[in-house]
Amino acid sequence: LLVRGPFDLIYASSPPLFVGAAGLVLSVLRRTPLVFEVRDLWPESAVVLSELTNRRAIALATRLEQACYRRARLVVVVTRGIREKLLGRGLPPEKLALIPNGANVAMFQFQPGRREQIRREMGLEGIFIALYAGIFGLAYQLETVIQAAALAQEDRSLHFILIGEGPRKAELAALAGQLELPNLTLLPEMPVEQVPAYLSAADAVLVPLRKLAFFNLTLPVKLFDAWACLRPVLLSAEGESRSLLERVGGGLYVPPEDPQAMITALRQLQSDPALCERMGAAGRAYTIAHHSRQA
Repeated sequence: LLVRGPFDLIYASSPPLFVGAAGLVLSVLRRTPLVFEVRDLWPESAVVLSELTNRRAIALATRLEQACYRRARLVVVVTRGIREKLLGRGLPPEKLALIPNGANVAMFQFQPGRREQIRREMGLEGIFIALYAGIFGLAYQLETVIQAAALAQEDRSLHFILIGEGPRKAELAALAGQLELPNLTLLPEMPVEQVPAYLSAADAVLVPLRKLAFFNLTLPVKLFDAWACLRPVLLSAEGESRSLLERVGGGLYVPPEDPQAMITALRQLQSDPALCERMGAAGRAYTIAHHSRQA
């Protein structure tokens, strides 16, 4: 409100929806066009994940969402599923622009030197590493990863690493501590600049979404970050992301919330390093061609 203008455009990215609200207010007060980016359907996602349960709050949030759509000169969506959903709500196709999620392919690259250094420092040389890096939130079923580690705890050739923070970190750390798993390491959140090195240190990257139909609309950024670092992905999600994974050949689909299936898929990759290499290379080539942030 205080910064001086004039400005040509206000670009508001949601969620959180309150960023859209701020953009809406500024657009009206400054008489400036608003572009509203929808990276996740909110409050719908909050209702599905039980973050938002109060009926009055849901109704208010829905009205706010609709006001943002009405005011926006353009609505940017990141998946075809979200686009179809908004078309179904009556938004005209000319008001919608699809700009899919992607990776910073200049930052996210395979780093062989850092791979060996990290593995050496962690005492994991010669061991197959499955890694998750991201928020410990409600969308991801990280219990499945911990349960998979428990199933494979006698196998010292396979190790799991979970990196990040979030509202469920304490709960998950308590579960891991209770099980005392020798093949599981929890690491704190780190600057994004360090993440490519840890992705490079892994042999497979885990994207374990919860078993909810809502996630059929999603296309996780983690998929492209892993591919940009030449890593194969174990994806637990249906819909758009699974279709892309299988079309690209950049990893394996694992049914959501199935720790035994996760172990089976990891052992398949562990037994075939050439397959891992082909999947990672296919993923990076596709990401550079279609999902480069630079492009």
